[in-house]
Amino acid sequence: MSTAQLLPILAEVKGMLDFLGIHQVRLLADRGFCDTHLMAWLQVCGWHFRIRIKSNVLLAAPQGQRLCKVGEVQLVPRETRCFHNVTLTGRHFGPVHVVGRPTDAPEQWQVVSDQPTRIDTFAEYGERFQIEEGFLDDKSGLFGLEDSKLRDVASLERLILVIAVATLLLVSEGLQVVQRGDSACPLPSLAKRIELSQDRSTGRITRFEPGSGDLDPPDPSRRSRS
Repeated sequence: MSTAQLLPILAEVKGMLDFLGIHQVRLLADRGFCDTHLMAWLQVCGWHFRIRIKSNVLLAAPQGQRLCKVGEVQLVPRETRCFHNVTLTGRHFGPVHVVGRPTDAPEQWQVVSDQPTRIDTFAEYGERFQIEEGFLDDKSGLFGLEDSKLRDVASLERLILVIAVATLLLVSEGLQVVQRGDSACPLPSLAKRIELSQDRSTGRITRFEPGSGDLDPPDPSRRSRS
């Protein structure tokens, strides 16, 4: 999704958050959103951001002197280096703040922020991985949204509403378990992984619980005979 396509969506989100009185917002994004136009829009909105940047992005001093490409900064293992009040790309967008650190992979991690960076900036950026887990559950890991093959907008909206309600119920149950400190309790029925399949010829939807070998509804008599 390009920035031009994304900004109308963010503008709608901002309108809803403003209506709710929520003004402290921090956007977390991967390298695909490393766009100075997006960062400028976020600054105008008063939102904060932590965005991972590409290794070929140019760093420059506020006065315009070219420093280096982000990927040219060589760090030793466990070293974290911050660059404060720098500008990005040939547009000299900024001032912004960048933090970098090496990883076990060949590439390093660099994150740009509108606020002064520190080692905790990576923990703040890491909060986005919880969001990605939710997207994975929606798309393929649990609810199988992609497998629905739906293209009709109204049908997709209804399906996403059902997914949202199911997610709310599951999270609510999980929070209650954590608050009780009862981590060893059996999984509630809502937390069981359920897969839905649809017979294309009849339209009948059946439920399958992985590992059970049975389609819903189960046959108690057949289970007793086995």
